[in-house]
Amino acid sequence: MNQRVICALLITLSSAGALARAEEHYEVIVERNVPAKMRDGVVLRADIYRPKADGRFPVLLTRTPYDKRGEMDFGPMAAARGYVVVTQDVRGRYTSEGEWYTFKNESPDGYDTVEWAAALPYSNGKVGMFGGSYVGATQMLTAIASPPHLAGILPIVTASNYHENWTYQGGAFEQWFDQSWTTGLAENTLDRRMGKDSYATRWDTKLPLTDYPLLDLGTPTGLANYYLDWLAHPTTTTIGSSGQLKSTSHKSRSPLSMLPHGTTSSRTAHFETIWGSRPMVVARRPGTVNDCS
Repeated sequence: MNQRVICALLITLSSAGALARAEEHYEVIVERNVPAKMRDGVVLRADIYRPKADGRFPVLLTRTPYDKRGEMDFGPMAAARGYVVVTQDVRGRYTSEGEWYTFKNESPDGYDTVEWAAALPYSNGKVGMFGGSYVGATQMLTAIASPPHLAGILPIVTASNYHENWTYQGGAFEQWFDQSWTTGLAENTLDRRMGKDSYATRWDTKLPLTDYPLLDLGTPTGLANYYLDWLAHPTTTTIGSSGQLKSTSHKSRSPLSMLPHGTTSSRTAHFETIWGSRPMVVARRPGTVNDCS
């Protein structure tokens, strides 16, 4: 996670009471692979870091295709300061069920996850999302679905158009990025396919002998259908008429916040800045205060 990702989001979620709690230090409870059922029955799993204390706390949610264990440092630190941190593997990745395909499930899954997180017994009903790159895209796609309990998002280093400026640039296929990104994503897909389809005892009565799933694991359609779809759609994407959010972002009721350049790179310094000064709202719902007073 980017070192500057926390500041604005915590301010957005914090009320005076939350800021007071932030000065406290709590023992931390960690729950691994907590299931959340999506509307179609697919189960996504998250790690939850929360204060070991009675009461309800604001939730910081991140949804990632890059392994939720990447937040093992930040989760305990934020939980010790009075936040519930939920780190979820998106659909089809690592511990979560379903089939992986870039972007297309992030709106409904994001909506369902926000509402699930808001209903956790130790949540105060306010959920903020954070993260960069594709994790930023999961926030944008969640926000346009307008889940009622989404209090704020903090996407960084991300895009609002998943055709131009992501898979294509100026009409040209972004070969280096698309292939390097797909290669990295395909590693987990391959691991999952091998674990599911390569047990010999499941296939010891199947003929011909060449019809063994392990032989098909490396085909493009088996590991990265989305890559072939990008190539097949040089002017559009499969998630919308142009693959962009610009025409729909006004539908979101949730605040979007971008952290300015030049902010200190120390995560701890961000916390101390927030909890040691007056509240400053930098991301908001319409009609709320947006100044530094």
